[in-house]
Amino acid sequence: MPETHGEVLRKWLLGAVLDLGGAAPRSEVQRRFQELYGARLTAQDREPRVGRPGGEAAWKNNLDSLYDVLKKQGLMEPSRRGGAWTLSERGRARAEQPVQPSQSRVVEEDLLHDFKPGDSSDYLARLQGRDLEKSRKHESLLDAYGRAVSVSGWRLSTLVRPRDLELVRGDQVWLGEVKMVYKGNATQASRAALAQLLEYRHFYYEASKPPGLLAVFSEPIGLALVSFLDSCGIAAVWRADGSWHAGDRAREAGLLPPAP
Repeated sequence: MPETHGEVLRKWLLGAVLDLGGAAPRSEVQRRFQELYGARLTAQDREPRVGRPGGEAAWKNNLDSLYDVLKKQGLMEPSRRGGAWTLSERGRARAEQPVQPSQSRVVEEDLLHDFKPGDSSDYLARLQGRDLEKSRKHESLLDAYGRAVSVSGWRLSTLVRPRDLELVRGDQVWLGEVKMVYKGNATQASRAALAQLLEYRHFYYEASKPPGLLAVFSEPIGLALVSFLDSCGIAAVWRADGSWHAGDRAREAGLLPPAP
């Protein structure tokens, strides 16, 4: 098994600090983290991190890196070297209630706080002396869908690489994969979406709390493939004629963006 993904570590780290009253020295946080979640760490998490003094385990090094990220995100308070790791008010709220109840007031600017698609412009790639024009239309499609569906109250994050998108609303968590349909080959696009969604769900989420699975396509893939994906537990959304369309599973989950 690979090292535990950062999104899971973040939930665990916030939970460990909260359990210590919201603030504690690094060594105390590590101790409590191991008590609470050590049984769920993978073998690679426990391996010594190359270059770290004393053969420090990889998970401890990952927590240090994650702590710096959480400070930048405002979930941890700024600190001096050797100071206590302290939850901010926002971090405490996230740790106490990681998923906002659906009836709670939604802060609109928070919905897109972690939604940062890449550049959608074309670029040049040099391959064995040749310049090839590559497309970033995938990022443009991701940006368009994310902004459209956020109107329905979904909180979005693209900070979950290599996954494309995570959507959270109330007690719902959905893992999204965006696919371009090239030269009308909907079969290839749907196969790729199916494989990646199943793989990411297996490796990045706890088996007891699997996310819903969503595939977003740049054009229609046909009702047969929509039905096939639905039978695999995957909701489908696609773009056509300047608007969004969806299969029954996506409609029922509220994943079809409203008409503008």
